[in-house]
Amino acid sequence: MRSLKDIKKSVAQAGIHTTPAADQAVLERLLEQLPDNSMRTAADQDQPRGRRIIMKNPIMKLALSAAFIGGVSLFIVLTVKTSAPAYALEQTVAANNQLRSLHMKSFAAAHGEPKEFWLQCDESGHIQDARWYMPAWDAPEDGAKAIVWKGGRLQIWFKGRLGRPPCLVTYTRQQPPFWLLDFARMSDPKIRIARLKEAQAKDEVELEIQEPADQAQPIVVTATYLRQSPSPGRRTVLRVDQMTKLVTSVEVFVLEDGQYALQYRQEFSEYNVPIDAAMFDLNLLVPADVRRIDGDARENSGLPQGALSDNEIAVKVVRQFFEALIARDYETAGQLYCGTPAEELKQGFFGKTRIIRIVEIGEPTPHPIPEIEGLRVPCKVEIEKEGVKSEWEPYGPFVRTIHRRSDHPRWEIHGGL
Repeated sequence: MRSLKDIKKSVAQAGIHTTPAADQAVLERLLEQLPDNSMRTAADQDQPRGRRIIMKNPIMKLALSAAFIGGVSLFIVLTVKTSAPAYALEQTVAANNQLRSLHMKSFAAAHGEPKEFWLQCDESGHIQDARWYMPAWDAPEDGAKAIVWKGGRLQIWFKGRLGRPPCLVTYTRQQPPFWLLDFARMSDPKIRIARLKEAQAKDEVELEIQEPADQAQPIVVTATYLRQSPSPGRRTVLRVDQMTKLVTSVEVFVLEDGQYALQYRQEFSEYNVPIDAAMFDLNLLVPADVRRIDGDARENSGLPQGALSDNEIAVKVVRQFFEALIARDYETAGQLYCGTPAEELKQGFFGKTRIIRIVEIGEPTPHPIPEIEGLRVPCKVEIEKEGVKSEWEPYGPFVRTIHRRSDHPRWEIHGGL
């Protein structure tokens, strides 16, 4: 046990100067801990006398001072910790309200070359101009391509691949297509944060926020989707700059064999940095000898919904698509698959694989990626490839409305095959 002299020295070195009011407050807390009922009772009845009793005892006086020091220290710590507000998702939503331009890179775990996306918004925050680059690994049947949306015109520059020459396809008189909006939803940090808030309100996601004391280190927000969510087994990790409250990166993981495996990583930069107008004009970049195609001629793709429910029209599209392939009617099949030219289908998977029959078509479910709208129609078909017959269950197919016909919706397959 420390000596009385050491205790006095510690209190003196602390430089604490008390006031009667402070002494009284600490006294009341100290009296609650006194084992001597007679002293506590006497002090309760005559508080000034109780104070004198304690203050005459040197040990008790030092204990009181030490308790005061501890109380002041605790008060200081609590004040420091509570004066700085903790990070909340709303802060990033507010920071993104002023978003006018953005550059994003998306790295898939299995590929080195990233996708890139440039976004420019108007004063209302709506997409004004967009450009992105898709490497060949994203869609081997297409090869690498650059895509630009600007002023009611969508251009896709297929840079060519083995057996397919380059071409520039132009669509006009339409709103941004669904797949552009889907990509924007997956790329826009504000939308991602808003979706997290919605999921949290529905108890579909568990959030963990780590806010380092070092302001140079990012805030880390980990969102784990629970069993009752539409995407169980999925985890998203966001890193947020502490000064600007803007998202600097997003990592998406999926649960595989009990472990979360990285699916892709997005990096965000150049917030509100003006983008050169030439970035959104492919006519300045595509060589003059590249073939130009009028994409508007494909506007009759898909099937009209009419009086059918969403589930019913989605199943109908998938059924008619496979029936057309069974009949080797690539023209009809292409119209149901994003308006794909018949010759292109013949050169790809469905030209090399014979569809024999439809085994079953299941009940549609929402798209497994929350940021993408539409339905997944699970199915099983019998196929023959290189003389070998088997049953094939595609990841999709994914079916949704064609955006440019939102007043009279038509549905088509847009992926998952």
